[in-house]
Amino acid sequence: MSSGSIRDGRQDQDQGVAAGLSLVRRGSVLTAISDFKVRHELVEMLRAERFEPVESESGEAALVLFERTRPALVLVAAQMSDMSGQDAIRYIKAMAGADFVPVILVCCAQDEESLMGCIQSGGDDFLVWPFSADLLLTRILAMDRVRSLHRAVFASGAPLTKRLELEHQEQALAERVFSRAIGNRNVVADLLSLEQRAAAMFNGDLVLTQHLPDGGLRMLMGDFTLHGLAATIGALPVAEAFHAMTAKGVSDDEVLEEINRKLHALLPPDRFMSATLISIPSSSQYLYWWNGGMPSAWLRTAEGLYELSSHALPLGVLPKLCDGNVPRKISVRPGDRLLVFTDGLLEASNTAGDRFKEMCLHRVLDDWRYGDRVFPGLIEALDRHCAGVDQVDDIAVLEIPIETSIFSIPEPDWRKLPVGGWTWSIELRDARLSAMRSVDSLLRPLGLLDGLDAHVPALEIIVAELYSNALEHGISMAPWAVKVSPDALVSGEFLVSEAASGTSCSGWIRIEIRYLRHADGGAFAVSVSHGGKGFECRCDSEGNCLPPPPWGEGLVLLQELCESLTYSEGGRRADASYRWWS
Repeated sequence: MSSGSIRDGRQDQDQGVAAGLSLVRRGSVLTAISDFKVRHELVEMLRAERFEPVESESGEAALVLFERTRPALVLVAAQMSDMSGQDAIRYIKAMAGADFVPVILVCCAQDEESLMGCIQSGGDDFLVWPFSADLLLTRILAMDRVRSLHRAVFASGAPLTKRLELEHQEQALAERVFSRAIGNRNVVADLLSLEQRAAAMFNGDLVLTQHLPDGGLRMLMGDFTLHGLAATIGALPVAEAFHAMTAKGVSDDEVLEEINRKLHALLPPDRFMSATLISIPSSSQYLYWWNGGMPSAWLRTAEGLYELSSHALPLGVLPKLCDGNVPRKISVRPGDRLLVFTDGLLEASNTAGDRFKEMCLHRVLDDWRYGDRVFPGLIEALDRHCAGVDQVDDIAVLEIPIETSIFSIPEPDWRKLPVGGWTWSIELRDARLSAMRSVDSLLRPLGLLDGLDAHVPALEIIVAELYSNALEHGISMAPWAVKVSPDALVSGEFLVSEAASGTSCSGWIRIEIRYLRHADGGAFAVSVSHGGKGFECRCDSEGNCLPPPPWGEGLVLLQELCESLTYSEGGRRADASYRWWS
């Protein structure tokens, strides 16, 4: 690049331009130009306009200075001694990250190749040397306006970004507690081969196992419409009904009817759950199966491979199951193996868009020999097929061996269960309101949770949600976020209470937890009351007293989780009952 004549000064400078540049002048401008004369004249021009120039004669030195000084604007030569201007622009933009730092390319000629390279590498503008101070200041003013607009847009989106990050953290916590609440009651998990892959944070595929009274095994694999959080709404009531009814020895037909009734009442008309229900009595002579809208399950016996195809509507579509859609049975004996999966496996695609069903599944089934496990080869084939491709649907794969080990039921250790009921309470006031610890860390040292581990996650959800509503809407009336730390169940960390800077609150919140032992299970009765502002009750379709918006945004989950949830004393007291059956 060669130097050219520069005007020594400017006469009658436009006052609007001067006013517009007042903010930029307080910043610095990095000049990354190898040609000494050109760089010197640019620096003098910038100083005359009260900028703070930072000089660099090479691209590498410019990157070091950029990281150290964080200038408001950068002037880069099209070609420097050690790198091209386009490469320098790419590095600078990468180092700037989300912050918008204008970069202007200074070139000798206005050729299309240079201009296109400038834009493609991330440059914001260009100048053809030589140019006047007026032109330079005009371009800087334009870049300053773009920078101001970028910062205004970024600032306006910052609250939304923070809110999304908070929601992501809360969903991660909810997913962890939710998974424990669902999976803790499953049996013989170590003897079954299970693979679950979620397309979103929440998994819409449900796998439940429970022993029958005679020692046999019942399994339910469900696939809710769509995936993610919306697909998990019905998981808790389905799991509760499945485990309780199976342990009592209720028939397959009645279990399906009850789950169908719950889902039809709970889910919108366009949502349902495809499901496969398997029951294997301890005699191991027959396998009872029901398939409503799921891919075919496959049973490998010594005689061959049998397909257990769909023969019924999914659950939740109609108020009652259709007549004739009853479970079917097939003869089995020890050594047989059953493979069940959701349609996410069939739809899994590779980089070319080919489905796993057509490319791999049939070959895997053809190679499945009696006495061998199909699970390892199937998962290996799935990994090869989907390498580098994010899947759009949840995937669940389960292999069940028909063998006596899955029927062995450990005798209940009654010594671990609380002999009788107990009541525990705590009252927090003023500054202590933001230091509520997890229920597990408070009750376990007292021995009150011995034998109740399967129900602790549900208790944490209930207490955290009711406490959050009492603190946010009753005491502080400020945007508090009360949640259980992701590792609270293990480490006993505090419930985190975050408020806007400077927010303080005064008042009291009282929590009472009662454990009630029943002959066929147990229950937690949770009461949360406070001395703050109440609300006028509104009644739902069933006559229950509920908080008005914006109260109770997280109470939908509690209504499904709890046997009952009521408010009283002008909205200052909430009572929740969580029930389970052994």
